[in-house]
Amino acid sequence: MKRKAQESVMMSLKKKRVRLENISQDVLTVRDVCGLIQYSTLRPTHNIMKPSWLSVSGDDGVSRVNVMILDGLTQTHFYRYFTHFKHLRNKYTARWSLAPSSGDLMSDLLNSDVTQSVEHLKISARLMLNPVIRRFGVKASGLSSFLLNEQDMIKHNFPVKGGRGCEGFVCTQSDGPVTDSSPLFGLDCEMCCTCAGLELTRVALVDSTGQCVLNELVKPHNPIIDYHTRFSGITSLMLNSVNTRLTDVQCQILQLLPPDGVLVGHSLENDLRALHLIHHHVIDTSLLYRKEFGQRFKLKHLAEVILKREIQSEDRTGHDPCEDALAALHLAQYFISKGPREIVQDHLEDLWEVEFCCDSDSNTPHSSSPLAFGHALYTSGKSALYLSTTTDDTHSLTNQHVCRRQHCTTNREVVCVFRRVVQSYTLSVLQFSHSEDLQQTPAQRQQHLQQMSVCLREMCVLYVGPWPSDTTEKQIHKLFRRCGRVRTVRFLHNTHGVHAELVFDHLEGAQLAVNHLTEHHISDCHIKARRPVHEWCLDLDERVSERQRDVLTHHMIYVCNLSSKHHHHDDLLHTFKQFGPIQHIIRPAKHAGKRHCRHAFITFERSESAHAAVGVALQMGNRKLLVCHALTPPHMISWTQAQAVVTETGQESTERREGCDPLQMERHIQKLDGKVGKVFGALEKNCMSIVILPGIRSASVDYLGLCFIQIKRDDTI
Repeated sequence: MKRKAQESVMMSLKKKRVRLENISQDVLTVRDVCGLIQYSTLRPTHNIMKPSWLSVSGDDGVSRVNVMILDGLTQTHFYRYFTHFKHLRNKYTARWSLAPSSGDLMSDLLNSDVTQSVEHLKISARLMLNPVIRRFGVKASGLSSFLLNEQDMIKHNFPVKGGRGCEGFVCTQSDGPVTDSSPLFGLDCEMCCTCAGLELTRVALVDSTGQCVLNELVKPHNPIIDYHTRFSGITSLMLNSVNTRLTDVQCQILQLLPPDGVLVGHSLENDLRALHLIHHHVIDTSLLYRKEFGQRFKLKHLAEVILKREIQSEDRTGHDPCEDALAALHLAQYFISKGPREIVQDHLEDLWEVEFCCDSDSNTPHSSSPLAFGHALYTSGKSALYLSTTTDDTHSLTNQHVCRRQHCTTNREVVCVFRRVVQSYTLSVLQFSHSEDLQQTPAQRQQHLQQMSVCLREMCVLYVGPWPSDTTEKQIHKLFRRCGRVRTVRFLHNTHGVHAELVFDHLEGAQLAVNHLTEHHISDCHIKARRPVHEWCLDLDERVSERQRDVLTHHMIYVCNLSSKHHHHDDLLHTFKQFGPIQHIIRPAKHAGKRHCRHAFITFERSESAHAAVGVALQMGNRKLLVCHALTPPHMISWTQAQAVVTETGQESTERREGCDPLQMERHIQKLDGKVGKVFGALEKNCMSIVILPGIRSASVDYLGLCFIQIKRDDTI
């Protein structure tokens, strides 16, 4: 039974959030993952198509991408050792099956083609290397596209709540959402030097129409050492009769700024620190009109080149804060109205002193051209890091300009190095190797994978009986299909009575059969449904309980014993909407020879709704519905997929017949999972974390991998 994954994961309950959503995707490929990484890292500078299988939205966007590759692990490993993957199963709320790749993942990533539109190809290479284009891209538009986010504010020493040196600062009521029509206010301050450092002596605020709404002299609390009259224009005589203090102008600014008001200034962090003011919506013109290597244009030069206006004239003493605030406001309004591409095209020569030329032919047909991702990342001014314990060199990694590669001796060293440089790279790839104690030959690895698959299959196995002697497989199938699809029915011949082995497609079917069909009576026979008895199944109840708490399924239920007449979306919606809002209803695809499927998965918006629906007697038509917590994650087709080799279970325990010591494997997986948790904890806010279990491709059978995706929303996690 093939069921398409449709999982909508809310990353935050706040208004500003990032949303990940599965959209009818069976199995991802490495190419799909590469497309997501390309989109997340090159979106500002290249016209990259958004992946159709994943929707990423949010005001702040993704700042960096971190990829962790856990060599040698598959989807089978994850669900066989589910208990030991505490970080992976709890921190990552989006999970997809991944087709195994026969090549090197890092090489596939850096050498994957980036498809660019003709519009992008027509842009001069010199234009694309401009720091403004590298920061904002060619399509950014609207006021909200140029606001500084929290990371940028911290990086450029803006005062932020809880920041160093911001004790006692006043926060404005900037809690309103900023739109492209939000009002702009130009701000400029003049400071003098006191015995306590720089302190405010004058402040000016102009509104979006250019009218000066605040122009006040301010007397510092501490004795003035230097008035900086040459720049500030302030003299001791000017401040003699001034009684206005810092708190007074703070109150005036708080009254003048609406909740969605945006402050504009040039090197605005200095003005806000002088005002002891924290404001979340800011645009800094020194960071709009960017220079290379973090340098900044002077406001006087920008006004002269862009606005064709002279400010800060040498004919008068000191700067006029109203004039400077108005110039910053007009520079921001001009930038927003034109957009980054037109700004750079119009002023590449007179501002950045670079000769503009178009490298592409105007007659270029409307087609796309491939570009290697590694090269595109480098030319966009982005940096990439690859940390690995492997020593194999690949051609794609020999160029240190494309990606910095560092060899580490252990997985622990990989984590330590990454934590030191976590904020230095746009893309970081960490490859964790298999433990030396678990090195296996191909034959041993194949045996281990087969035995793990058998363990997962046996979770869906029941031994049922005794049956009347004339019972047929069709009768058994008809009785138990009310709990879910039965994959196989096999009579056992070495028992006193007639018994049968049933294999369900889903773990939920076996669970419901044990709960609802034990002690069923047929012709004076008391039918009992039993689990297999060996080490793996002794703690099956605990394993089932863990899967009920899985972040992918805790808000889902499994419904079966549906009739063909009432198995419609509207009927299910009408029956279950009483428990809470429903996100979607998943009905597995039809099987060969089966016109109707008798079960469905229902996903609620809240886990409380799923808990309420379980245990309530429900009926559709003349059928009593069987309902339980969903145990099968949306990306899985079945717990009992056919394996290349299926061995009979004997007296020897399944655990001991696995291709390696299970205790060693558990310890290895716990260590890897712990390293994933440490790396995730070191990531900054809005960083996209991708964890890949690559899967294994062999001559006889392919074992699927897994891809985990999470955008970190809290620095403290």
